[in-house]
Amino acid sequence: ARPASVASRSSVRSAVRPARLSRSMVARASAEKFDTGYEQKFGNAWILHGGLAMWSAVVCTPIVPLVNYQGEPLGIAFMHSIFRLMDQFPTGPKIDDPFWLQLIVWHFGLFTVLTLGTIGVQGKKQNYW
Repeated sequence: ARPASVASRSSVRSAVRPARLSRSMVARASAEKFDTGYEQKFGNAWILHGGLAMWSAVVCTPIVPLVNYQGEPLGIAFMHSIFRLMDQFPTGPKIDDPFWLQLIVWHFGLFTVLTLGTIGVQGKKQNYW
């Protein structure tokens, strides 16, 4: 006679057994796999995160005189503009609102940092430096 623990294990094993997959299910599952070539399409994730972190640190530091906007750093002034505009939500910013200049300068700087970061990483990969 079999011990009770062995009988219960075999019944559990048969209850947990995976169902048979049809060929169409297997083909669909293999087609839905994560694309591992995402770096070729979207670039290195470290460049994106590092560039965003470095640019945010630079524009939020009051020591850097190039990004000061009316006495406060560009990043802080930009966030204050965003919060101010959220308070008056249904009404959008006027054309002469300083928000637009802050928006353009902030994004131009961010995209410049990301572009230079991409050039640097690709140059290092291809042994230019």
